[in-house]
Amino acid sequence: MRLLKLRTILVATDLTETSAGAIVTAARLADAAGATLHVAHVASEKDERNADADRRAASEEEIRNAVDATKTTTRPQTHLMFGEPPHALASLADKLQADVLVLGRRDRTRKTNSDRPGGSMAYACVTRTLVPVLVIVEPFSIPLRTALVAVDASEAARGSLLMALSWTSALRARSSTDVRLTIFHVDTGADPTEETARLRQSTAHDADVLQRNAAGWAGVTVERLTIRDPDPAAAISRHAIDSGAELVILGTRASAEHGLSIWGSVSAAVTRQLSIPVLLVPPAVWRDHERDIDPL
Repeated sequence: MRLLKLRTILVATDLTETSAGAIVTAARLADAAGATLHVAHVASEKDERNADADRRAASEEEIRNAVDATKTTTRPQTHLMFGEPPHALASLADKLQADVLVLGRRDRTRKTNSDRPGGSMAYACVTRTLVPVLVIVEPFSIPLRTALVAVDASEAARGSLLMALSWTSALRARSSTDVRLTIFHVDTGADPTEETARLRQSTAHDADVLQRNAAGWAGVTVERLTIRDPDPAAAISRHAIDSGAELVILGTRASAEHGLSIWGSVSAAVTRQLSIPVLLVPPAVWRDHERDIDPL
């Protein structure tokens, strides 16, 4: 398996405290991976109609101030856009060929005047782009020490495994292999179809190969755990918290045309429930890299 690289990082800011952790995280990722950092703000179409050169300059200054407030030394490229945030951010991510889009999410434990479900912006973006979306409440700690990747019986699970191994390997302490990745599967007890049984066997094979070999060539200790629970979202969230996971990686089969699939609904629920950083992996990650990746 050829690991993915973090070369271009895009982070969105709404110019409020909600985005501060996302900007700090994006800067830390850029520093750790030697990646280019882009910071984007999307204003409304009404603002675009009313924006003269001075107001545009003022908005761009606000973006820079939002970055400066995080006290990061990374100097990003800034982007001021207008329109619907999910569409604008997804378009920019694809244009930049970003390796990840970082979004801040409000802490669900804090009171807010908004009735928008936590994580809904992330899902609106991940269903419109080929780029993984990292959802942040609190800044992400680097080096990474422990992560959890949830897999189901689908081809999309291979993309999640690929992304999880790539990130844990890239963000571990360089002088240590003391980073643990748990491959977590929830058996809901439903009777598998012939296709589901085949995919489950394939995913189990991939996980077994990683467990045996990843420490040697990726510097990551891989563990596997399967539990039986009729509620996958609750099981994933509970184990992530109990195990001290610093990052949770979830695949999604959601699309803008078809809405949330069953697994998309699970990853959406986990994103809402956790304050731990969650990396949402669209199915295109595996499809786009399949031709270039050696078989497991």
